Amino acid sequence: MKIKVLSDEIVYDGQFLQTIRRHFWDREGNKKSWEMIKRKIYGRIVAIAALTPEREIILEKIYRVPCGKYVLELPAGLTDRKNESEEEAIRRELLEETGYTVDEVKPLFSGYISAGMSDDEMAVYVETNARLVQEPELEGMEDIEVVKVPLNDLVNYLRKNAGIKPDAKIAAVISFLEKLGY
Repeated sequence: MKIKVLSDEIVYDGQFLQTIRRHFWDREGNKKSWEMIKRKIYGRIVAIAALTPEREIILEKIYRVPCGKYVLELPAGLTDRKNESEEEAIRRELLEETGYTVDEVKPLFSGYISAGMSDDEMAVYVETNARLVQEPELEGMEDIEVVKVPLNDLVNYLRKNAGIKPDAKIAAVISFLEKLGY
């Protein structure tokens, strides 16, 4: 027997997130449940590996309330505006959070970001001509410092920068960039 989803039960309904108890039949025909988190309204999460002409990758040292500390991440955000494409959303987020802009964005890869806990999907884009055009325009709850790291030193930087843990998705980005010759 294949696993089959039966129903979703909302356990908690917050402003932005819901806790769901998903009921399903397991492989052996037993009725089971799984707790998960679901975003209420948005498309996919988008992120960008923005590279400067000097081959530096633009990262963000960002305070993440759930972690209670700063995390090193790619510039990212939600496609949460009506009729906004993923490409438009990532350009907007990059400009607002870092002050950088890019000429075009190319898809790098997409996938689930925490499949055991959520159905969130992320699409990662790449661009090699990122340039600073303005100061970041941060929202009150955003605490972000722009960090530029030479792409050829990124692995060493992440391993030696023990005070700030990186978002693990950066490792996937490094692998894709290397395999595609960036």
